[in-house]
Amino acid sequence: MTFRTLPSLVLLLFLPWGASAQEPAWTFDTGGPIYSSPTLHEDGVFVGSGDGNLYAVDVTTGMERWRFSTGGAVDSSPAVADRVVYVLSRDGSLYAVDASDGTLRWSYATEGERKLDFWDFYLSDPLVVGDLVVFGSGDGAIHAVDRVSGELRWLHATSEVVHAAPVAGDGLIYVGGFDGILRALRPETGEVAWQFETEGNPSFPRGDIQRAVALVDGVLYFGSRDYRLYALDATDGRVLWSLEESGGWIIATPLVTDTYVFFGASDGQRFYALERSTGQIEWTLPVFTRVFGTAVSVGGAVVFGGFNGKLLAVDPASGAMRWVFQTPASRALFQTVYDPEGGLTEEMRAMYEDGRGRQAEMRLLELGSIPATPAVRGSMVYFGSTEGVLYALDTDGAGELGAGGTP
Repeated sequence: MTFRTLPSLVLLLFLPWGASAQEPAWTFDTGGPIYSSPTLHEDGVFVGSGDGNLYAVDVTTGMERWRFSTGGAVDSSPAVADRVVYVLSRDGSLYAVDASDGTLRWSYATEGERKLDFWDFYLSDPLVVGDLVVFGSGDGAIHAVDRVSGELRWLHATSEVVHAAPVAGDGLIYVGGFDGILRALRPETGEVAWQFETEGNPSFPRGDIQRAVALVDGVLYFGSRDYRLYALDATDGRVLWSLEESGGWIIATPLVTDTYVFFGASDGQRFYALERSTGQIEWTLPVFTRVFGTAVSVGGAVVFGGFNGKLLAVDPASGAMRWVFQTPASRALFQTVYDPEGGLTEEMRAMYEDGRGRQAEMRLLELGSIPATPAVRGSMVYFGSTEGVLYALDTDGAGELGAGGTP
């Protein structure tokens, strides 16, 4: 198998920013890191924050409309249906909130939340399907509650935390868990139609599934902590193809287009374009950062965020860089984490080697990491960062390298 790696782009990612760096249309500050992907609905942006609040922000001005306080970090992406916003909190509850004024409709308490490890950043995004709201929980179960009353309709127990978002299609609900099992459930009862167990590897034998599948034309695409990306037949769970990433986990839900499957890796620090039907690698791009969020299509480019505090836009056919946006925290602190060649600084490497890995990880997050999936409307891209800021970025007219810091 032959494919293209794009080393010529390496230096670009580390060149200093100039005066031409693109400014966001607006920013909105929260009081905690944002792992929630923003949800656009009508003229509002809904997003959760680590400060325990769900926020409603005006999509045009970035002004706060209301906030709803929970008892824990709101690390799930909101779902909106019939003027109701559904969101999960690390206090172990699902909340249904009026979209117009933020008043509580109802809440549903699980048996409690649990964070599996440091990198378990996200909660399950609620799925509204029919008259149900379905979500996974740290209590090890998949819950389905009545979307009007909040009463439990069914519960499917697993052996481990479930923080992947459920996805509906072809008459089933698909959801993976940290037990390494992808389940296809019947929405009426929660019964298993079929299930698939990831291969696992020596370091991560369960093959944990952390994020949602992408369901496109009867095929399920998803990554695992066993270093693999899978493509399964959605009707029976049969493996169509799989790809192993030698460098580490594949957390991100892939972006699937007519031709390609796009996704970023974790410790492998590469971004991939695969041929959709075969899984053959078309090109890879070294990005020197973890990519946990899903890429999005914007203005003919593929756009994705990284833990280095940069939002990158690349050409889908070639991987050539279009533009880069860098958070203010990343601009200020980048050299405390990365050296001029793009690797970790000597101090960061020493921290990992002498048992201060958690401290090193916290320093990485101080760059204003972009861990979640951006929301897109037209040329506007909305995304949050671990510095607690929600950004609205207008990409219209972002030419070749023009929006990201011309060398």
